[in-house]
Amino acid sequence: MIAGALPHAERHEQMAKAVKLFPMMKKRALDGFSDRRLSIVCYGPSLNDTWLDIRGPMMTVSGAHDYLSMRGCIPQWHVECDPREHKAIMLKRPSRATKYLMASCCHPKFWETLKGHDVRLWHLINGNDLETPLWVKENHLEGIDCMIGGGSTVGMRALEIAAAIGFRRFNIYGMDCSFTDRHHAGDHTGKRQAEITVTVGGKRFTTSPQMLQASQEMAEFILTMDAEVTMHGEGLMQETARLINERKAA
Repeated sequence: MIAGALPHAERHEQMAKAVKLFPMMKKRALDGFSDRRLSIVCYGPSLNDTWLDIRGPMMTVSGAHDYLSMRGCIPQWHVECDPREHKAIMLKRPSRATKYLMASCCHPKFWETLKGHDVRLWHLINGNDLETPLWVKENHLEGIDCMIGGGSTVGMRALEIAAAIGFRRFNIYGMDCSFTDRHHAGDHTGKRQAEITVTVGGKRFTTSPQMLQASQEMAEFILTMDAEVTMHGEGLMQETARLINERKAA
């Protein structure tokens, strides 16, 4: 089960504020499925080694937004879903050229930063959460078609969002699910995660229980979804994907 970062009541309160400010995201916004590859850019350490290789339309999550904008790379889309305040503090360089596809439960400080920008909402559903769909049905019926589930990280949610607007082919950067001497490509306002060590493909990786779960979710996505995924950089997730693709090709 995927547990929410905040109690239901607090999340729903933040949702109620957001839906008064912004419209909902339109699914299939590309008028069908696109043959283009979308680059989904996460904030893992390997982004430091791969960001110059990013091409084509780009969707960022978390700190990858400001990391890339500081280097002159403006994403077409940005996705957030964490309802806690510290995540809102990380977004400091919004662009008029970016569409912000934000979970309605995001902290209100995001809305202060994004005032006057192109913001569209979607409703985040965690695991077997039944309370939030009920809240949407009772309080925001027009958002019933924009309830989106998915994995336990914003990177996994971004895949679901990208699929919802019409993409099926992905280049993924910075989705390491493991750590080097740092947990992220740059500064991060959240608490440092507890570390564990795992071995995949004969290689040892430092990760966390949360990131290990995310790598397992991503592995399941690659195995079961009608999507083409190419991972870039070095890390636990990239090694896991390499082994899966070798197994599928055998």
